[in-house]
Amino acid sequence: MTANRDLNDQFRILFEAAPNGVMAVDATGHIIQLNTQMEKMFGYSREELIGHLAEVLVPVRFRKKHAGLRKKFTAAPQMRPMGMGRDLLGVRKDGCEFPVEVGLNSMATNTGNVVVVTIVDITERKRAAGDNVIYENARNRVQVCQQLGMPAAVLQQDGRAIVTNPLFKDLHSQFVLRGDQVEIADPTENEVFKRELASLDHRNHDEIVYSCPVPAAQGYPPLIFHLLPMESCFGSTLGLLVLTTLDALDLPLADLARRLFALNPAEARVAALICGGLSPRHAAEKLDISEGNVRTTLKHVFTKVGISRQSELAILLTKLALR
Repeated sequence: MTANRDLNDQFRILFEAAPNGVMAVDATGHIIQLNTQMEKMFGYSREELIGHLAEVLVPVRFRKKHAGLRKKFTAAPQMRPMGMGRDLLGVRKDGCEFPVEVGLNSMATNTGNVVVVTIVDITERKRAAGDNVIYENARNRVQVCQQLGMPAAVLQQDGRAIVTNPLFKDLHSQFVLRGDQVEIADPTENEVFKRELASLDHRNHDEIVYSCPVPAAQGYPPLIFHLLPMESCFGSTLGLLVLTTLDALDLPLADLARRLFALNPAEARVAALICGGLSPRHAAEKLDISEGNVRTTLKHVFTKVGISRQSELAILLTKLALR
């Protein structure tokens, strides 16, 4: 308790004034001081943490490794400032895990060396970074569709578009863009459309692509809309909406696969043959390569397309090509 009182005298004002979580850990790894931000961040009172090993704030599966790293740092301390890419996971009292950024600094006090640990909850930063990645991926997808001559948009499950390509914006058809809200003019068809959007994250893997005709109306030709599930954003699956006419996509399947999913030529050829009904063995014979090579290439294709089975790949590409 003497060490605790001494640290209170030296650091209390500094700790409490800090905008981030701050705690002091002694040479044995026990928490000897912390500020109010730490209490709020982790859901503990300071009385529940002081005297406990710092590992109590680390997920159980990482505690053994963390203890080893802590001892190594104590033996040879060096300042580790924030923002050095040392992202970790913290665990709250209720067991909820969250991403944190941690800074370390060893300080000499009249009770011995202590490690001052600064902790920032970076959940919002991670979320924003993830949003940027998802948006860039969405933008690339609709741009590929633009190059293929297809109007396309990436939608949230409530029908709001986060990105559209110029063909979609300029499209005069049964689809209506009201601000950022995408709808079908016909109320009955629009209900089907909204239902499919809302159920994207409940869709069976065998229905990875949903295609639905939109009848001709008001002088506009019939269309087919295709919904492809994309990444989840805060628990909600985004959908890539692609519009085609009944005679659209006069494009070799291998070329479609290559351009839509950034496949290399070898991957695109294998994908096209598998979608054409060939087994990996027959595809290998046709390409004059080993069956193992075909299966390895298929794994790469699955990773890029975001599926896990041959049947899903066939459904995805054949429906897109309206075959």
